[in-house]
Amino acid sequence: MTTYLSEAVRDQLRAAQSQLDRHTPSSADGQCPACGVEGPCPQRRAALRVFGRYGCLPRRWPGATRPERVQASSWSGWLDAAVEGVTAERLS
Repeated sequence: MTTYLSEAVRDQLRAAQSQLDRHTPSSADGQCPACGVEGPCPQRRAALRVFGRYGCLPRRWPGATRPERVQASSWSGWLDAAVEGVTAERLS
């Protein structure tokens, strides 16, 4: 099934994605880096509702939750290269 999304809906999804990118809680302490609230903050929940309303999934970025901050002995730094590559793509 094909679903048409109007420009207004795509604008809402872009704004919601931007909100999610800013309000992704850290793996280490579970706090939102933008507002300091633990767990999913109200802004993140609102952005997720926008995606749910239109039956879309948000884009996920490798390393967005900063797993390197979790003190795990198996951390090898493999994510650094992936994050650098995605960040370079987003900036271009």
